[in-house]
Amino acid sequence: MKDLFLYVADADAQAFMKSLLHKPAALGIRQITFDIDRHPQKDSGMVQSGAELARMRKGQYRKALLAWDHHGSGRDHKQPPDVVRSEIQNRLDSFTWKENSSVTIFVPELEEWLWYCEKALLAYWGISANTLEIWLDERANKLGKSIEILKAEQPKELFEYVMRERLKRTISPRDFEEIGRLAGVKGLVACESFRSISSTLKSWFPK
Repeated sequence: MKDLFLYVADADAQAFMKSLLHKPAALGIRQITFDIDRHPQKDSGMVQSGAELARMRKGQYRKALLAWDHHGSGRDHKQPPDVVRSEIQNRLDSFTWKENSSVTIFVPELEEWLWYCEKALLAYWGISANTLEIWLDERANKLGKSIEILKAEQPKELFEYVMRERLKRTISPRDFEEIGRLAGVKGLVACESFRSISSTLKSWFPK
């Protein structure tokens, strides 16, 4: 039996989480065995049947962690993330995953993490902090919002803006894997959804 089954909504999250879980010392956990799978119907699928599909893995793993984006889940305009989280956790509990499962919702989406590890972004993109600041400032002025608001409310769009419009690159899960490999855990801890996952992993797999 492996330690952890991590169920996410897409290949980007799968790649990023894979890189992070290969850094147990930085996460403050022991070395663990794990698998990461993704739901074929992405964020909305996680809400609709993520708990039920995770149920099928019972007996193969000691712990199960489900995570997806609130934006695009089909509930983002209907319910706050805490309500959705409680609903899915209750369903997991009913499937005998009680005390052995956890749910994290990225608000609004996984890309919020990227802006908590800007050093990793700069290293991966090969640009200076000054260059990035100029690009983001131009974007913020064009949209009439502050950079901090854009990072919090439109993290995915901001990332895509830099990648596609400034760097002329396409985006693939490989980007998330490399950024995750470069990312420092200390910066990410400031992000609530990361802190939730980090705390859960520490309680499940202490050194």
